[in-house]
Amino acid sequence: MATTVCLIHGNWHDGASWTPLVARLEARGYAVVAPNLPFDDPDATYQQRAQPALDAVEGTADPVVIVGHSVGSAEAALVASQRPTRLLVYLCPRFGSFPVPADAPSVFRDGFPFPAKDAEGRFVWQPEDAIAAMYPRLPQETASELASRLRPGAFAAGEYPLTTHPACPTALIYTSEDEFFNPEWERFVARQVLGVEPIELPGGHFPMQEHPDTLADALDHLINESSG
Repeated sequence: MATTVCLIHGNWHDGASWTPLVARLEARGYAVVAPNLPFDDPDATYQQRAQPALDAVEGTADPVVIVGHSVGSAEAALVASQRPTRLLVYLCPRFGSFPVPADAPSVFRDGFPFPAKDAEGRFVWQPEDAIAAMYPRLPQETASELASRLRPGAFAAGEYPLTTHPACPTALIYTSEDEFFNPEWERFVARQVLGVEPIELPGGHFPMQEHPDTLADALDHLINESSG
């Protein structure tokens, strides 16, 4: 059976944000799932947020490959802790669920314009603001389509269930011009927390949209190099 790759999206987005990458991974012979996670539900626990991904890989051949983007890094690790995992890939990760040393670099780019909160405490983007802040490198048609599907973003309910990182092969991919996160933060997490050498790709926070071929090549190489 083909190796299953589970793509876990980040805050505000949905599984369709992976569409360009899905096509390229499937062309390389992978079985790909990209479930929608309830990041818009302020009552959902981390486990409940991760459950659609666990359901999506239920019945697939073990071990699976898990790719977690941005805030979805937390749920990606949670899935990896509950399924035999060939490779866990953090893509432009927030990596806010595990402790890091006090001298770690700042996480966010200075002045990133996070959106306002609604009555439920969820961050809600206006489409034009989302395009300017998150998608400045994407074609206008692509940016508008992504912005039209954005959902409110909520914090998870309750404490994060893991206290240690899953014991599985792990990689971290970051981008040189990430709109959200400082490259110094990503390199620090890779080397000092995960003990791996980070992989740098060009472009911004959404390489699955901006550079899907480059990202597919990087993932294909990592999967082939990982232990089965």
